Amino acid sequence: MGRRKIEIQPITHERNRSVTFLKRKNGLFKKAYELGVLCSVDVAVIIFEERPGHHLKLYQYCSTDIHDIVQRHVRYEGEKDTRGPNDFSGNAGTRADDNVDGEDDDVDDDDTQDMGGRGAKRRGDGKVKPEWAKPSTSLSDLGMGADVSPSFNPLVSAC
Repeated sequence: MGRRKIEIQPITHERNRSVTFLKRKNGLFKKAYELGVLCSVDVAVIIFEERPGHHLKLYQYCSTDIHDIVQRHVRYEGEKDTRGPNDFSGNAGTRADDNVDGEDDDVDDDDTQDMGGRGAKRRGDGKVKPEWAKPSTSLSDLGMGADVSPSFNPLVSAC
């Protein structure tokens, strides 16, 4: 069962906003860590939280030294993929020209189930399944040498 979609808008209730911030901040830092480890890239996340009646607070995650990453960012003059709130607010077509090659970079490879939950893949429909993943009624197809009848039921025993 999937999670329900929430409308992305500011949370008005202070306590709910605070709890949501903590959970999402921790989730973001975990995803940043995983991205750095899995893809061997340097990752930095910087968050400033300013709440009424509280001091400005800085949260940061960095896979290496934060100062080095910030300096690399400031000095970098190569190609940049910069995104802003409009890229994620549901404005389809706002940045359609950035994805000319047709690849969907925003799809999480770990979440390949479609929204209907029917088990079909969004990606990889053309992939060839390995022999062990194809349905079979014969163990000899798997190299085990014994046949199993389609009517075989291990829960029913002959007395």
